[in-house]
Order: sequence, then C-alpha cells, then structure tokens
Amino acid sequence: MADPAIRFRFEYGSGGVRLVSRQPVNLILPPSDNLAGRAHSGFWFELRDGGDRVLYRKVLNNPIRVDHEVFADPGASPVRVAANKPAGEFWVLAPDRPDARSLVLHSSPLDPGRSHEPASVLARFDLGAGR
Repeated sequence: MADPAIRFRFEYGSGGVRLVSRQPVNLILPPSDNLAGRAHSGFWFELRDGGDRVLYRKVLNNPIRVDHEVFADPGASPVRVAANKPAGEFWVLAPDRPDARSLVLHSSPLDPGRSHEPASVLARFDLGAGR
C-alpha cells in the first residue's frame, strides 16, 4: 500500500544547490538507511526534526554530475573528464513526515578526484514548522 511522500526537485549549478519544488505523491518508499552513525563518504540526504534528530536517511549515488565519461580514441577505454560548468537537476523521494523540519544533503567533495573523502553538509533546506 502506498504512503504519503514528497518528491523534492533540486537544481544545481554555479550558484550551488537549490530546492525548486516539492510535490506530494503516494508511493511505496524503501525503508530508511541506518540512522545510527553516519556514512563517511558519498552522498545521502536526511529528514530532520525540530531538534535536528535524523528521522529518515537515504544513501544515493551522487546525482550531481561534475564530470563526463568520454571516449577519447576509438576502441580505447572511456575516461572521466571534468565538466566545464556542471549544472542540472535531480529529485529525491522522502516520506511526508509531519515532524520533519529540514532536509539536509550531504556529499563528499564534488571534485572527482576527491569523491572518496569524508562527506559534509552540502545544503540544508527549511521545510517549515507545522507542515
């Protein structure tokens, strides 16, 4: 059975990441990833309550494309090349929790050569009180 959820749409570019829209949807979401501890590197988002406690966490492949796969020579293996001006959009799906007050994006550095380094808060979005 489907549950209330929200589809958050983000855009990214030279100005960072911004929340563009949120759309209520009904669907079956995967359960939260482990709330105890933290992932050390990679990309994930969290729903947090008013006391900044994690309510829901989902680890994802990083949706922010900062490089491209390029075939430099016919028959050669592809190589990764840094994007000149990374820009795009992505969506995340989260449960519609009445106690959620913020959505927090975490990411390792967006430099392709540093993607193994520890993640930090990339952006935090206020979801408003009494939603």
